[in-house]
Amino acid sequence: MNRRVWTTLLLLPLLAQHPTLPQPNRNGDYPLRTGHRTWVVVDPDVKGLNCRWFPQAPKAWYSPMAHWPPTDIRHWPVVRRFPRGTVLRANLAPAGFAMIPDNRGLPWLKVALGKDEQICLVRANRRFIRPR
Repeated sequence: MNRRVWTTLLLLPLLAQHPTLPQPNRNGDYPLRTGHRTWVVVDPDVKGLNCRWFPQAPKAWYSPMAHWPPTDIRHWPVVRRFPRGTVLRANLAPAGFAMIPDNRGLPWLKVALGKDEQICLVRANRRFIRPR
């Protein structure tokens, strides 16, 4: 085999590990159907990026049978704040997607908060987060 073939064969596994990063639309919103796992906070707010959750949300929020509260997420309580530069890990349950829409159709990133499928939601817009 020639050198070009060997180089290609050696690089293919590396290229396969780095999928194309999600690109925001013209409004800065990331696509709802992304399975990208790691994000970084770029929000310039000195208080940090708000992560929201609804206290009455079902414990098994990822279940298809879950009864969700109204998805006016921007008015849900802030349960955590992430400073600029924080690396966030997306929760991809239940269908492999990192985002969920609010009642306006805008995307929110499901941020993993540790074990037991705990999450909170941050606005998925390039003003606040970027894929890493």
